[in-house]
Amino acid sequence: MHWTVINGADAGADGRPQAPGLYDLESVAPDGGQVRCSLSVPAVGSGDIRLPLVLVLHYAGQPTRFYGRPLLQQLVEPALRPLDALMVAPESRGGQWQDERNEAFVLALLEWLCGAWPVDQRKIIITGYSMGAIGTWHFIAHYPQRFAAAIPIAGFPSRELDCQVPVMTLHAAADELFSLARLEAAVGAAQATGSPLELVTTTVSGHYDVNGYAPALAAAVPWLKHQLAR
Repeated sequence: MHWTVINGADAGADGRPQAPGLYDLESVAPDGGQVRCSLSVPAVGSGDIRLPLVLVLHYAGQPTRFYGRPLLQQLVEPALRPLDALMVAPESRGGQWQDERNEAFVLALLEWLCGAWPVDQRKIIITGYSMGAIGTWHFIAHYPQRFAAAIPIAGFPSRELDCQVPVMTLHAAADELFSLARLEAAVGAAQATGSPLELVTTTVSGHYDVNGYAPALAAAVPWLKHQLAR
């Protein structure tokens, strides 16, 4: 895939931004449709540094241009900044993340990122909010070999939990869309069969208090570093 940087940064021949910062990019998918993402590039030294990669899946709603940018910019990047990771928030193509077009887009995006940057493919993290959490559960169920760890936030899996990827899921008792009790039951059943899952409850005010999850997500950094070091 060849990407075009929208917000004025210098880019290489392959569309790769040349400096640290937050960028919006556009490209054309193999099926001819237009795709977009927002990308956070960390400041890293020279040499043989291999970067972790964080994939960020946005919530539901009718996607506007670069729909994943607020979740990346306001919640995920500040909370997970100590990881010094490359972070990407794709914009879904008008549907759920587990839809065939979106699944293919996400996998192609990961391939491009791993080719364009020195990404350590053993250190890819996936996270998402609400619909993005559902998508996170989907990707780790179907592509467990791609991910070192996952943090679904405020969302359920769409199938019975049977997880090989270490998961820390963040949820709130005040969530009016997804029952904490139901998630607790699902996680407990999976833990009983040996799945590496942890459930962290928060005191956010409700499902739409997205940025209220910032302290819990930041507190997950030591857990993520442990998973990446395995």
